[in-house]
Amino acid sequence: MGVGLTSYSSQDGAVVSKSTAGFSWAYADGRVFNWHPLLMSFGFVFCSSQAALAYISLPFSHAVNKRIHLSLHAVGLLSAVVGIIAVFRFHNEHGITNLYSLHSWLGLGVLILFAGHYAASFAIFFYPGAEPEVRSTVSPYHIGVGLAILGLVAATVETGILEKLGFNGSCNVNGKLNGEQVKGYMAPDCVLGNIIGLLVALSLVALIATIWHAKHKPEKPKGDETTPLLLGDSSDEKTEVAV
Repeated sequence: MGVGLTSYSSQDGAVVSKSTAGFSWAYADGRVFNWHPLLMSFGFVFCSSQAALAYISLPFSHAVNKRIHLSLHAVGLLSAVVGIIAVFRFHNEHGITNLYSLHSWLGLGVLILFAGHYAASFAIFFYPGAEPEVRSTVSPYHIGVGLAILGLVAATVETGILEKLGFNGSCNVNGKLNGEQVKGYMAPDCVLGNIIGLLVALSLVALIATIWHAKHKPEKPKGDETTPLLLGDSSDEKTEVAV
């Protein structure tokens, strides 16, 4: 968003490229939009995923990890709110209709779900805090809903990347570009956008697998796993042979 974003348009068979990179908060500046993907990704992808991993990856006490978990989600929510403000500003200042796409509907839904989940979890697990039995009962649902929201975050990111690349015409460029005839050309920001989309999807898979493994640690196997099963390696089998 800061250096590589470019839009492509066709005029009389020639492809015209225009840089749309950079950041601004000035009135009617198109670069105001660029804050939206940056802040939404930082808040909902980075901060939220690290918050979800706090209890697993950090070496501190449960109480400290809880505060880190809570703080990261708070920073993520604040970042996302500013990112939403940026895109609404951009739309309103350029005469673009708000909430017209699947991406925007998903994004607003994620924000509402995230804020509601955060408020309810804050009250139950932090302040004023529910009884231990209630917290223990609610905890699996808290984790499940949180992971579901992160799944919706990933879906929103993917649709956002697709929508932005479509608007910029960065993929499947046809015409004369920089003096060369191109057909089905993928611009650098198209390639980068696709790579980012794949990384977000794979990161979600890795995140869910990591949390699942941490919450469902396998039982220790009985016997010696280096000995073939048919040879008999348990103490019971050895006893039977001895008898």
